[in-house]
Amino acid sequence: MHEFLKFVKRLDWTLLLAILAISILSLMIIASATHANNGQYSFVIKQSVFLLVGLCAAGVLTYFDFHLLDKYAKIIYVVNLVLLVIVKFAGTSALGAQRWIQIGPFTLQPSEFAKLFMIICLARLLSQHPEGFHTWKSLLPVIALMGPPFVLVLIQPDLGTSLVFAAITFGMLYVSGFSMKIVKQIMAVFVVSLPAIWFFLLHDYQKMRIRVLFDPNVDPYGSGYHVIQSKIAIGSGGFFGKGLFAGTQSQLNFLPENHTDFIFSVVGEELGFVGAMFLLFLFFIVLYRTLLIARNTTDRFGSLMAVGIMSMWLFQVLINAGMTLGIMPVTGIPFPFMSYGGSALVMNFMCVGLLMNIFMRRQKLLFE
Repeated sequence: MHEFLKFVKRLDWTLLLAILAISILSLMIIASATHANNGQYSFVIKQSVFLLVGLCAAGVLTYFDFHLLDKYAKIIYVVNLVLLVIVKFAGTSALGAQRWIQIGPFTLQPSEFAKLFMIICLARLLSQHPEGFHTWKSLLPVIALMGPPFVLVLIQPDLGTSLVFAAITFGMLYVSGFSMKIVKQIMAVFVVSLPAIWFFLLHDYQKMRIRVLFDPNVDPYGSGYHVIQSKIAIGSGGFFGKGLFAGTQSQLNFLPENHTDFIFSVVGEELGFVGAMFLLFLFFIVLYRTLLIARNTTDRFGSLMAVGIMSMWLFQVLINAGMTLGIMPVTGIPFPFMSYGGSALVMNFMCVGLLMNIFMRRQKLLFE
């Protein structure tokens, strides 16, 4: 009992309480956004189950030595690729994308877990190169590692998760000593490649989403409909909002995907500017504590994993909140801990457990 209390005392309670607050707020907003459709709160019940599973997964990942992940990184990488290949050939489809594996009554989205798996594998690779990455040749191992899962996710198609991979890679490379000269060269190559990307890589619906970013009225009843309704919802919320269960855009189903991709719009409509800023403040605490964990640990592998998690969360929050405001393209990237979805929620709590593990093991006396 004494050891357990000592273990609990060493947790980063600021980070944990902020994440639990976001998760509780998520259940409230999901209940509000979906109750009018079924009247039985089935989405809330399912998300609550996923929350409990996520907490259990976080507990497991908090307790064991995270250095075992370094040891088994190659196995993790192979498992990740196998799951993504299974999705390609035996996955289930929804909304024009094949991203899920059906397991009985549940669906598993391997691309969500791939984010964490690639953070672990990339942290192992980068930790073995303390000299940094200053030439294109030095980047070849990184490209070889991240390339296959990036392509497998991109062809699902899931451009949003592919972009998350890119954000994770850049964030971890940056703290590993990434040459800004190479960054400028990459940006130059990207700009030059834009015509080829537009005509040969992007699907028609992805092109329309980019057009909608500049003018939602170019397709007001198609790709632009989500953005138009989202901006109406957030704008109508005013300073204090209309109140839970009182939003018109979400309650009357004018706002599509109001419990998943556009859940931030529901927050803006029903809790107003104050509620939206409170949610973003909670996430600022989460990101700040994650940054402190990355900075304060002396273990390079652990620090890089924390940076990867922070890069993933920061990118997803910016893109998700931005697309609801019409300043980012609609990409289907969920809001961490808020959007409905079991795979994403469990994966994010696995990240929390890993952060707790890194936080506690910076104090070696606890485990001596």
